[in-house]
Amino acid sequence: MAKQAIEIIASEDTFKNLSIFENIDQLNETVRAHKEIFENELNKTQIAVLDLLHRYSAKYKGVSFLTKNKMADLLGKSRRTIIRACNHLEELGIIRQYEMKRSSDMQQTSNAIVIQPIEQPVEQPIADDTQETVKMSHQENNISLKQTHNINTIREESVSKKEIYPSFIPKRFIEKVRSYFPKVDDVYQLWGKIRLGYLHANVERPLEDLTDMAVNIVNDSIAALKLNRINAGQSFDALRRYTYGTAHRVFLTVKRQETVQKQPLINFLEPSKSTLVQKLEELSVEW
Repeated sequence: MAKQAIEIIASEDTFKNLSIFENIDQLNETVRAHKEIFENELNKTQIAVLDLLHRYSAKYKGVSFLTKNKMADLLGKSRRTIIRACNHLEELGIIRQYEMKRSSDMQQTSNAIVIQPIEQPVEQPIADDTQETVKMSHQENNISLKQTHNINTIREESVSKKEIYPSFIPKRFIEKVRSYFPKVDDVYQLWGKIRLGYLHANVERPLEDLTDMAVNIVNDSIAALKLNRINAGQSFDALRRYTYGTAHRVFLTVKRQETVQKQPLINFLEPSKSTLVQKLEELSVEW
């Protein structure tokens, strides 16, 4: 597969436009909040990478352009380790990586890595099908007081166990995944893989407009897991990797379609004239 063309030129104006924070205090508070929110999902290396990006993001607040090799040298890690750490941070929505090219020769240069603001989702409960409201009458249904008490107790326990899902994840995606993986963290991780595939494809359409694709991607991935068609095995980690690969391929197709739509149409039915014929026509006069 051909490498996708890099469209963003590294320049001072680009870095200023990528900067999200108004001052250093906002940046500091955001990084602190990210580490608190994702405390259980970040290891020491990933936290060290985030801290390093934070320290080198002062000129353009939140924007760093350290190379992966430089980061590896500063932290005493391998380049592959740094790449994996950055991809994990991007998957969680903590950073976003932008491929850049130089204006001088249009060749690739170091990525711009931008620390992202905290998403403030309003959590929404997704009620289980078993939690439908059932109105019961003691007199009409001849249910004893003890039976009524037991039913109410069961219903209270059922309500207390319902999961709370972030509102920025589409409900249809949640409904598809939770029937197989009901834990919030599982749903969140699979959505993160969808989002990462979308970001790496550089699709222009917003992700919320591609919900149908996202649902189809995770549906196909779960089906592949159930049919034992994932080469990496039957673990949830294998499913996560498979979901990302599928999402990346699908969104690359969307990106190619967007690129084709931007290109001017060529009329192949109208014969082109040679330069000589055009010159002769210009020199010709009416008799």
